[in-house]
Amino acid sequence: MTFLFRFIKQLFSKLFKLINWVRLLIMNTIFIAIVITIFVLMNDQGEAVTVADNSYLRLNLNGSIVEQKQAVNLSQQISKQLSDNAPDFSQEFTLAEVINTINFAQKDTKIKGLILELSGLQSASLNQISDIGNAINEFKSSGKPVYAYADNYSQTQYKLASYADHITLAPNGLVLLQGFSVNRLYYKDLIDNLLITPHIFKVGTYKSFVEPYLRTDMSSYSKEASGHWLNQLWQGYIADVVKQRNNVPQLNAQSINPTLKQFKNALIKNAGDSAQYALAVGLVDELTYYQPFTNKLLKADESKVIDYQKYASTLPPLYASSDTNNKIAIIYASGEIASGYSDGSTIADKSFNKLLKQALNNDQIKAVVIRIDSPGGSAAASENIRQQVLALKNTGKKVVVSMGSVAASGGYWIASAADQIIAAPTTLTGSIGIFGMFATVDKSLNKIGIHQDGVSTNELSNISVTQPLSPELAEIFQIGIEHGYANFLKVVSEGRDLTEKEVDKIAQGRVWTGVDALQNGLVDKLGNLQTAIDSAAEIAELNDYDVLLIEPQVSSKQAFINELFSKSVGLLPTGLIKTSSMLNLLGDIDKEINFMTRLNDPQNRFIYCTECTIR
Repeated sequence: MTFLFRFIKQLFSKLFKLINWVRLLIMNTIFIAIVITIFVLMNDQGEAVTVADNSYLRLNLNGSIVEQKQAVNLSQQISKQLSDNAPDFSQEFTLAEVINTINFAQKDTKIKGLILELSGLQSASLNQISDIGNAINEFKSSGKPVYAYADNYSQTQYKLASYADHITLAPNGLVLLQGFSVNRLYYKDLIDNLLITPHIFKVGTYKSFVEPYLRTDMSSYSKEASGHWLNQLWQGYIADVVKQRNNVPQLNAQSINPTLKQFKNALIKNAGDSAQYALAVGLVDELTYYQPFTNKLLKADESKVIDYQKYASTLPPLYASSDTNNKIAIIYASGEIASGYSDGSTIADKSFNKLLKQALNNDQIKAVVIRIDSPGGSAAASENIRQQVLALKNTGKKVVVSMGSVAASGGYWIASAADQIIAAPTTLTGSIGIFGMFATVDKSLNKIGIHQDGVSTNELSNISVTQPLSPELAEIFQIGIEHGYANFLKVVSEGRDLTEKEVDKIAQGRVWTGVDALQNGLVDKLGNLQTAIDSAAEIAELNDYDVLLIEPQVSSKQAFINELFSKSVGLLPTGLIKTSSMLNLLGDIDKEINFMTRLNDPQNRFIYCTECTIR
């Protein structure tokens, strides 16, 4: 056994060294490319971008669609690399700027059409794709054509491509439509084998965060709740694609969602050619490689192509403020909710409340739109932020919440204080429940011959991960969690004008889509960020106003570095960015390992929705 253990340990040690070596090689290659690109950018700063007549706008979004870009700290990124924490170099494109660029291009007489080059699009939520798709439909209404191309289409990429007039796929490509799922790892057997004792405290039948530590499979309650909204989102996906592709007679729901048997038979019929299959069932209109695809467009009356970023750089600022006394502020709240100060990746109560106080102290701001995209986090931090929202309202300012892809648990706790809540049909919200947890390892230590003993002034002094938890203390913790749930019901009851009994019926940790949330009174209407801005203007009785973006302040030096870093990543070869699957994998593992350290709460009470991340 000793030899076997040593062999396994050496094997894993060498494996991790190999993975680390590969990661560092990739990281150094990307970093050197970025440095070179920065120098190129600095030398080319004086070069003006011109838009030629009769041009196509190429929407080549090689990266991720986000609500708000995270500030890039270059020195921090280098430090992370050297300390073996791989930073994510995926480029970020803000949803509002993408929509604004498409809207501007619609009215630009120099732009004759739109090319969606989607091979590099890594991630975007359903509501973000729908919002961009609506802008594309408006673009098409002006008579300008839209073409889509990708070497392969992921589910996200294809949803956006479906808004195009014509979809092209590489002859050796694939359209991969897998549907949605929620899958988690369950650790009960591992915990039992390690003699670790988990102590779980929760309220909410559907609050499934703690299930992996108590079970080896998903509970029937979780399957019921998750299955409901997953099927709702998937059926909506199918309906949207069929609607956008209504000019293709052979395309139907089965084209998008075949059974395995139907898919196998169709593949056999097309000699196993996945691209030919996609063409046969109407998912795409043409099979050709990228160069012939662009040549065909460019030969038609000698058109030209301008990339998204170059074209966007010619546009006026998205939010141009004047001296008007009527302003609507937009504040983004993206990430997990935590106590303290934010590094840019979380909604930390002290940092976020500073932004809310800026709106409170600005007499020109008559209304505030808070764009929430959060699965929740710390219960205490959520309440601290809600109190600041109430302080805004007490000054007479109107507050409207615009929900992004998810505004659940702590995200909904904050939202409930608003005058109005606007959700997208695909928003995941609700998850009104609370939990707390920690583990003790006294049995593990005893097994290997380690015991603990001592004296204390009272029983509370003996709370430790190395000692068993007394039944009385367990009851005390559960009482605190139940009190937290009662507070959650009270908060929602006060904010939504519902009785606590009515809230409890739709609470219990259950997740709802925006469509269901509208029906059960958790939100006021369906729409996007612009809908929220319009609603804020209406309830604040503003006819003439400016929109002001309030965001964390960075120094001019840091802003310059951020801009250079952002642009340099955008100009990296697409292939270099797309070969970072190893980095993405390591990043996912790192996020999972550090999950509990990211969540902080002074009383270890959390309002968080783990199942709100779908794939």
